[in-house]
Amino acid sequence: MIDLHNHLLPGLDDGPADTAGSLEMARAAVAAGITTMACTPHVAAKYPNRASTIHPAVAALRRDLDVAQIALEIVAGAEISTDVIDALDDEELRLLSLNGSGWLLVEAPFAGWPLRLPKLVSELEIRGFRVVIAHPERAEAIQHNPDRLRDLVGRGALVQSNGSSFLGDHGRRVTQTAQLLLGNGLIHVLASDAHSATWRPPGVGDAKVVAARALGVWPEDLDWMVNEGPRLILDGGVVRPPRLVPPSGGAVPRPAARVERDRRPAGPRA
Repeated sequence: MIDLHNHLLPGLDDGPADTAGSLEMARAAVAAGITTMACTPHVAAKYPNRASTIHPAVAALRRDLDVAQIALEIVAGAEISTDVIDALDDEELRLLSLNGSGWLLVEAPFAGWPLRLPKLVSELEIRGFRVVIAHPERAEAIQHNPDRLRDLVGRGALVQSNGSSFLGDHGRRVTQTAQLLLGNGLIHVLASDAHSATWRPPGVGDAKVVAARALGVWPEDLDWMVNEGPRLILDGGVVRPPRLVPPSGGAVPRPAARVERDRRPAGPRA
């Protein structure tokens, strides 16, 4: 599986504080069936990362993974806040795109909603960039009005949902919103948005099973969201999400037992 959104790089944001934490997280990812991770640290006012900090960190961690003999491919990317994206020129955006593909992971704000976001998606497309909206099910504005996403998707944006949202880690409202968006064809990619090996850990296998059950399809019907779709994005290819159709008969398999998660208070994290 390919994890298109995570905070694996050490010391850049609210992910692991050091390399040891990143390696522990990488081992957890491999154990969960992840083969490739797009490292997407925050690019925001609170975390003023740029390509000049992200790319060297990816190169250094790649070397550390080799030394530790952890079979995980990592590529560069970023989770870009709508508050700072206007200040980034085309060269910087290209370097911050997922694997240099031109696809930008843009964070949906938790509170409020940028009214110019649909126009921004269109403007970025004119400049040669395409947008993946990160975890909109966690945004209050989408919880109250999910149809806000239809305009963005209609303008060519894709939508990434956190696997943890389907597992109930962010509360019932987030889970219900994620299920609603999935049922309306407004989620195209599942990713972990992992921050450590224990708190919101990497891996989306359990979430895929739970999401499939909520949608009424087989878990393998969502494989595109964690394999082919993310690979097309990383490669800069044409992305045409498949239409999901529930099976014509028979019971949908029950989800696997949920993995126990670290429930320690962690404060607000993106």
